[in-house]
Amino acid sequence: MLTEVRRPDGTIDLTGRTPENWSCIDCGYNTAPGMLGRVELEKAIDANPEGVEQSIDANSEVYTVSDAVWAQAGMEPMGGCLCIGCLEKRIGHKLKPKDFDHSSPFNRPDLPGTERLLDRRGRAKAQTEG
Repeated sequence: MLTEVRRPDGTIDLTGRTPENWSCIDCGYNTAPGMLGRVELEKAIDANPEGVEQSIDANSEVYTVSDAVWAQAGMEPMGGCLCIGCLEKRIGHKLKPKDFDHSSPFNRPDLPGTERLLDRRGRAKAQTEG
């Protein structure tokens, strides 16, 4: 509910709820080209409380791994984004389907993503629409 994320002045505050931006903090790859960063999303919601359209497509690497995998990569919760390649480099091995948090809406089986993301989740072909 939006009332839960409003500052005392009534503006939206998504700190800790969405990434500051979707660029991989190691290599700069935009993991979510159809998504707004925190500040931009706050402004968009303030301007249009009815909703803001965002999209995930075949160029996206939007996912949630288990807390243990994220910590193994040296990441804090909401500590930024990592593309699949940089996450794997940090943890020293290729991700497996069991590494993903399957309760996360970002890991729904119908969501598109890059070939490597879908491969790591156990799906061989990327979808183009989501």
